[in-house]
Formats: sequence, structure tokens, C-alpha cells
Amino acid sequence: MDHTGGTKGEKLLAFVEWLKINGADFSKIEIRDTASEGGNGVYALERIESNERYSFIPHSLVVTGKVCHDTVRTNGPQQPVTESDPKPGRLMLCVFLIHERFVAGDASFWKPYIDILPREFHTPLHFNDEELMFLRGTPAEFAVEERRQGYREEHEKALALVPESVIPRDVLTFENYLWAMAVLSSRSFSKDLMAGSLCHLTSESEVLLPLLDMSNHYPRTPVTWTIDDDGGVGFSNKAAIEVGQEVVNDYGEKSNEELMMGYGFCVEGNPLSCFHIKLNYSQDPLFQAKERLLAAVGLDKSHDQYIRACGLPRDLLPVLRVMVMTDVDLQFIGEDVDRDLLDHVGLRNELRARFLLMYLLEKKLSVLESSVATVPTNATTPNARVALAYRTEVGDILRSTIAHLQSAELDVMARASRLFESGGHELPRYICAEKPQLAVAPSKRARTDTTPSEQFLGVLITSESLASDQAFHEASEQIDVNEDVLLTLFLLRARMLPSSPWHAAIRRLEGFKHPMLLFEQDVYGEMLEEMAEIHESLFPLLTEHFGDVFPPEHFTVDRFLWASGIVEAFRVVVPPRCTSGGSEVEGICLI
Repeated sequence: MDHTGGTKGEKLLAFVEWLKINGADFSKIEIRDTASEGGNGVYALERIESNERYSFIPHSLVVTGKVCHDTVRTNGPQQPVTESDPKPGRLMLCVFLIHERFVAGDASFWKPYIDILPREFHTPLHFNDEELMFLRGTPAEFAVEERRQGYREEHEKALALVPESVIPRDVLTFENYLWAMAVLSSRSFSKDLMAGSLCHLTSESEVLLPLLDMSNHYPRTPVTWTIDDDGGVGFSNKAAIEVGQEVVNDYGEKSNEELMMGYGFCVEGNPLSCFHIKLNYSQDPLFQAKERLLAAVGLDKSHDQYIRACGLPRDLLPVLRVMVMTDVDLQFIGEDVDRDLLDHVGLRNELRARFLLMYLLEKKLSVLESSVATVPTNATTPNARVALAYRTEVGDILRSTIAHLQSAELDVMARASRLFESGGHELPRYICAEKPQLAVAPSKRARTDTTPSEQFLGVLITSESLASDQAFHEASEQIDVNEDVLLTLFLLRARMLPSSPWHAAIRRLEGFKHPMLLFEQDVYGEMLEEMAEIHESLFPLLTEHFGDVFPPEHFTVDRFLWASGIVEAFRVVVPPRCTSGGSEVEGICLI
């Protein structure tokens, strides 16, 4: 039975008296009932100096895992748990709260604390159907059900762990478990902040600190903990607090999504707000090799990324650059690399990484915008207003990030065009003189005519490039080949013509060998055979009809395979939004 007689004010007075009797010290602050603002608040009764302790509770008032286990008898010792299992300490804290509220009741030592705990919460787990509609299209939409399912699994474990004689099954319900979990998500403190005598159980994950859990959140408040193994836990603030000023706490580096999911509110202009994306490419055939490369540079744990409106996280693009690498990139880069290599891989890689990120974000934004028709036009409840604020923030972060990426793409393409026009050519950093099969070093001019930020960019060949060679264009109009083969023929054509604008760059790639040429009978055997068959179907037919354009000495099978490897390794298709000289850039990038 839930024994909670008395008004809210009476319960608050009883709680304050209970704290004093049991050794808590908070003479410089007072707890106010701020019902108009949705709960309680803590305010300074007198000026609190910088680093002066303003609240303190003894260890006897800290709800630890040991307290829970001593209070609630279970079916036996805890069994080992896996990473997918709920942490036993958290589960037992929930069971403890249910036991003290519904079973122990008036006899509980913790009754004054239990009585002042909220009975209703405003996290999405407690939204009604209309309020949940505001979350459609946002990451929180599916997170709500995932979290609910996780709590259901924890509840089932609690039912198996706690005898019915200790907590009847009509009390240990999922609804009551959900209430207890809401208390923990909004009020618990990490065990990592505790020390010494508080760390009774290695499985313990969280603790409850009556009184210290009543301060409201304000981001980046400089709160300091003081821990005394023989005394208790206290709070102080690095900044002075004036009389009447609210004494706030920092719940941690939390975005508005985390605050909404755990506490039921958002902070306007929260500098920590972000959009979470999970980079999952486990179905990529090259997944294992890419994971090894990420591990070699310390980025193997960076698949969860958090994008803020102010810019991209430091590790996002480096991880994406590895994700979009081809087998060619991986063959030549190897696994013994420096982290700096992933700052500038090459133009093709850079564009593909940015295109992938753009695709992911545009898809997320499309889902958000397409769900607008199902969202109510007015937020009529506090929960709905919180959800709407979060929804608006998600859209703002996505749109600002997409705009930033679009601008950066245009800048990359413009710099590539300037580099080409100035005669500067650079190869990817992994194509260097240190590797015998790639022994073509960048020219001095390329190094002196380009800034360090441009040196990884290269030469663009577009559909307009193909048309600029009139003889080649007229001949290609008479043959039916796919775009890759057409680009291969164009590379060989430019290689044979010193007057071609692309001649110098292509000659500098003469040392490049696609892995199919290095490991012929290994994984590339079928590819090599297919390319050879394509050459056989084109020659000597093309030489017979267009001898001036396709002379046999320049279109041998060996050269055709070499050029095919370049197309396979470096071709990138650029979206229409990326232009060079006012024209769409689409084709091959010689990097």
C-alpha cells in the first residue's frame, strides 16, 4: 500500500526534519516548493562563498547497492551478467524503491524521502499518444520504445529475483517498476563519483543522495564534490552564490535529447545539444579490414557520433574516410599507418565521405519533414511543448549541418578546379616513391604551386572533358560501351597526346597498379578476365574504323588493364550540386 498522507508542504517539512535528525547540513540553503515551475528548487538563504560547502549528507543517508541488498531479500546471490543484461545495482535500486514505497510504507526509515519523490514524470515514456506524435521522425521516436522494451526485460528479471513473499506480484508491477526507473533516471548519481566506504558492491552502478538530488540542472555549473569516507558527501560551487539565488547543479554533459528522455525537460540554447548517428557498415565485405585500420589509428570505438549545429565532431570525417575506402585504398595504405593519414586521403575519398554523410543526414531530414503531416499543429501540454522544442532543434541541427557540408563540397570542387587550371597535380598520400610499384613522385611545381590544404586534390575529368576532344567525341558516338569503359579509352587517348590537358597527370600515374594487376589469380582473377574480354571485344575493331583515334600501339591489352584499374580506383560520381566552372562535375578524379 502507498502510504503518502499529507500535503506536499507537510511532506517537505517532514523530509527536512528527517535530514536534520540524521546529520545532514544545509543551513545556508532552503528547499522551496516551486509547484508553479513543476517541482522543488534549492535557494541560497545567505551568500555562499566560492568553494564553500553548502550542503552535506552523511553516508548513512546514501542509498547504495548494499543498502538495497540488505533491505530487500532475493532468491540468492547475483548471477554473472553480460553486457546486454541490466546492471544489478540499478535493478535492485528499483526494487528497493518499490519495496519502501508500497510494502514498508510508514515503517520505512526512508519514508520521508520516498514521500517527496515525484509520483508523476514527464519523460517520453509517460507521454500520451498525442504527445508522442511530436517525436515522429526524430531519433527519440524509436528510442522510447527501445527503452521501454529494455525496462520490460529488467522487470522480468526482477520478478525472477525477488520472492513474492518479499514484494507481492500485484505490487512488483511493470507500472511501478517504470516509476522507480524514472526516479533513478532523474535523480541517481554515478557510483564513479563515490569513493571508499560507498563502493560496497562491484556490480553497483548508481546511488541515490537525498537532499543533494534536489537542485535543478543548469549546463556547465562548476559544482564540486567533497567525499569523506568517515563523514559523508557534500557540494560546493566554484562561483559565489548570492542570497536568494537558485542553487543549481550540473547533471553532466547532456544534450536536450538526453535531458528529455531522462528528466522530461529541454534547455533552450543548450550548447551540448546534438544529433546522434550510428555509423554501421557491418555488411561491407571490407568491414574487417576497415575495422583493423580504424583500430590502428585509435578510432575503432568511434562509430557513435554526435553532430552539433556548430560543426562536425573531430573524428567523424576520419571514420567516414575509412568507411568509403575501396580495396585499392586498403591494399596500398596497409594497417601500419599514422592517424594523420586520415586527414587527407585524396579527392575521391574526401568527396565520397562527404557524400555519404550528406546522404545520411538528408535521409534523416526527409523522414523528419515527411512526418510533419502527422504531427499536431499545436502543443497544448507541457510534455508536447518539450517534445516540440526538441523536434525543432533536431531539424535546425540537420539543416545547418547539411548547409555546411554543401558549402564545403563546393569549396572542395572549386579548389580542385583551381589546382588543375594552375597545372598543379597531386597523388594520394599513399601513392608515393616509397612503394616500388608506385614510384612516381609529385613534381616540384605541384608542391610549390599548391597550399598544404590543396595538395591532396587532383585533376577532374568530366563529361565535358570527353567532348573537348572532338575526334574522340565523334568516334565514341559510334560505339556502345558503358561509362567506365569510355573513361578508360579517354585516359589512354590523353596519355598518347602530349597536347592533352590531362597528359601530364595521367603520365604521372604510370607507376600505379590496381591490385588486380598485382594479385592476378587471387581475389581479382574474375575482374582481370572480364577487363581482358572487354578489350578483346573492342580491338582491333576500333582501330580498323578509327585508326587515328585508337592506334594499336597505344591501346594494347596491358595499357587497357592499367587504365581500367585507374578508373576502378579513382572514379567518383559527383552530385549535381557540386559544380566546376558553372558545369556539373561528374566523372573521374585523378588524384
